Amino acid sequence: MKKNNVTTIAKIALVVFGIAALQSCTKIGKLLNFNLGMQTESVNVTIPVTTGVNGVVTVGPSTNYYNVDSLIKAQTGGQLGASNISSVKLASVVFKLNNANAFNNFQNFESCSASFYSDANNTPYKLSIDNNPDSYSNSLSLPVDTTTEFKSYIGTNFYYIFNCKLRRPTTIPLDCTVTFAFNVRVQG
Repeated sequence: MKKNNVTTIAKIALVVFGIAALQSCTKIGKLLNFNLGMQTESVNVTIPVTTGVNGVVTVGPSTNYYNVDSLIKAQTGGQLGASNISSVKLASVVFKLNNANAFNNFQNFESCSASFYSDANNTPYKLSIDNNPDSYSNSLSLPVDTTTEFKSYIGTNFYYIFNCKLRRPTTIPLDCTVTFAFNVRVQG
């Protein structure tokens, strides 16, 4: 008789413990927070030879497909996805000339800007540097506002447009790689 009571009590204890453990897992899952770095595919553009310095050279839009859901799942062990994004902030925008030389580099440009939009939000967001230094450089970092929220821009297709105002003409087509990096916060 006592053995049956002990077995019954043990079974009840296991059931109660199991239910409590499952509820704890749900609570723990909700506490999962990740800060992830996300860099969409770099965009390669060619800035054409430009003999005049009046006006603005525009390149784009260039389109990139990027699966944000897969990025998040890969970095969270499959626990979270794009639906768990709580915040997206811009970290950096960098232009790099892959074939710069003494006469064709960012020194030729008085100002540069980049804008982007996505299939989720088609309102272009623009960043610019208006007084680019008149000194040799093969890379250029645009100033970014790291407080602006970009969660509404997360889709699968991203579109980029680049504008440059020349200070002096270029003599060769410039092969430029533009990289956008974001900080993505996800929460379970």
